[in-house]
Amino acid sequence: MKQFASTFCLALFSGVLCAQATFTSSGQFTVPAGVDTITVELIGAGGNGAGNGGGGGGGGAYTRRTYAVVPGTSYSVVVGTGGSGLATIVGGLGMIAGAGGNGTTVGNPNIGGGGAGGVGQGGLVNRTGGAGGGGYYTYFGGGGGGAAGASAAGGIGGNTIVWNGSNCLTPGGAAGIGGGAPAGDGGKGSGFTDANCTVTDPGANGGSYGGGGGGGNGIGSPFGIGGGGLCRITWNTSTGVDQLSQATTPQLLQNPIADRIALRQPLGTEQYALLDAIGRTIWSGQRIDLQDFSNLRTGAYFLRVAVGDTVSVLQLVK
Repeated sequence: MKQFASTFCLALFSGVLCAQATFTSSGQFTVPAGVDTITVELIGAGGNGAGNGGGGGGGGAYTRRTYAVVPGTSYSVVVGTGGSGLATIVGGLGMIAGAGGNGTTVGNPNIGGGGAGGVGQGGLVNRTGGAGGGGYYTYFGGGGGGAAGASAAGGIGGNTIVWNGSNCLTPGGAAGIGGGAPAGDGGKGSGFTDANCTVTDPGANGGSYGGGGGGGNGIGSPFGIGGGGLCRITWNTSTGVDQLSQATTPQLLQNPIADRIALRQPLGTEQYALLDAIGRTIWSGQRIDLQDFSNLRTGAYFLRVAVGDTVSVLQLVK
């Protein structure tokens, strides 16, 4: 079943209402009425660890971007589950938060088998998940890699140690650290708590969201499962307070436009950005009323206008 949550936050004194939709499994997002800009954050699913002294799973990637959108438009949301290898994407936006790879086992006498970290693509911010740490076959598991997040790439999972015939007392490889909320940490690898390698110090699952699972050990302690992916979409709506401040921003005199963008009451100091229908910047600067757009293709566009700290977005058609 699709898991979906919608929350609202009020920034006091600014007059800005913040709305947010969070997907932890696949579903559909429809742009609400009155919304023309959304910010999309994606985290890929974490990889599973491998059993029998295998490596930890890799952490999921992170990507973020802001788009100009049209109310009523629907986007499919695909969110990968832990260990599935399925990236998290929003259809039509070109963003991909790759999943972390599953861990594998590597034969003695080598340490290895950590899954690769997922790779982020298509956002203005793209970060890579941490690789899983290496395990030691039939003994100790490697740590899972941390998911990439809003602040940093995911941390690499720790390698375990080589068994030398008497060093059973090890917790397994250390967990990789997530790159900042909402990214999850990886899970620690499996080890032992006694000198005879008979009492398990179990591996851990990857944290939500996107952490890689820890590797299992050689006496059947299971590997950790990777954390599932995440899609978070945020948008702003204006209260009456904010609308009063935006009344001083220029307005379109003509829409559709021909070769010029004519504005009512421009101050001459505004900063403009003309964006296409999927949020790519076509032109930016001041005095947009002096620019020749006769070669602009027919279609829908968005004009972002910044006057000091006040920003408005106008829809226009060529």
